Amino acid sequence: MEIRWMKSFVAVAEELNYGRAAEVLHIAQPAVSQQVQHLEKRLGVKLFDRTTRSVRLTAAGERFLQPCKDALAGIDRAVDAAVIADPEVEGRVRVGFSGAYGQTELSSLARSVRRRYPLIDLVLEGATVSGQILDEIWEGQLDLGIVSDAVSHPHVLTRQISVEYLSALLPSDHPLAERKSIDLAELREETFVANPAATGSTLRRDLLAACRDAGFTPNIVQETTDGIVLTALVAAGVGVALVPGDVQTYPNRVVLIPLDAGRFEVRAALAWSDRPVSPVVQTVLDLAAEVLPTPGTVPDE
Repeated sequence: MEIRWMKSFVAVAEELNYGRAAEVLHIAQPAVSQQVQHLEKRLGVKLFDRTTRSVRLTAAGERFLQPCKDALAGIDRAVDAAVIADPEVEGRVRVGFSGAYGQTELSSLARSVRRRYPLIDLVLEGATVSGQILDEIWEGQLDLGIVSDAVSHPHVLTRQISVEYLSALLPSDHPLAERKSIDLAELREETFVANPAATGSTLRRDLLAACRDAGFTPNIVQETTDGIVLTALVAAGVGVALVPGDVQTYPNRVVLIPLDAGRFEVRAALAWSDRPVSPVVQTVLDLAAEVLPTPGTVPDE
């Protein structure tokens, strides 16, 4: 039984969607389907009931899920114990993030650093927009950044680490809040909350481009650079918003729902200075290359 088969099974079981599972694993959807089929053949049981419209676990799949997750967690612990080159690496690494991009990837990197290099102090610093993060990396105020892949700086290097899609952030009592997905054109009469144009926000540009593709110009009634404030404004019914992400329930009475037709890609990147970096920063960069592979690449088993 191969590890990648088990990882594909867990991803599909958690997402209940082969496409989203492929995005989580950074591999092609046919590969996920094939690996699940290999696992079912090896076990001799059917793990999913799959139709053109839904995916759900069978009774066998439900029984297999937790032991499978436990086994993978044990493998991760074994790998961590084996590959630590120098657990005594010590120092501070300052990582800037905008709040809109690569949140899952940032948390994954932070957890991996904490497990493998407990003496590295990873300091996470929020910033208004991706361009500001690049400037602060060049100025030496930050060591690394999680930014929009659409921004650039002549003296900052970047590597793509994720591909997400714009989703609609709605109040939980919105008429469309129970939908599994919506067409962006359905929001043409809504008011919107967005990042200020003056900040050069890439998320603001993404909003305008997506609405333009859907055939309308959004009515932006309030602006904020703070993600928490934006969520609060949506919860209060001031307007709706477009943010990267997938189906989930947020706090403060809001929900995030994918856009179906013409899904708009949002790519996140890891950024660092093109000047020589310190050994501790290089250690985190090396770890990021392992735990945050560029989408489309196949990680080694």
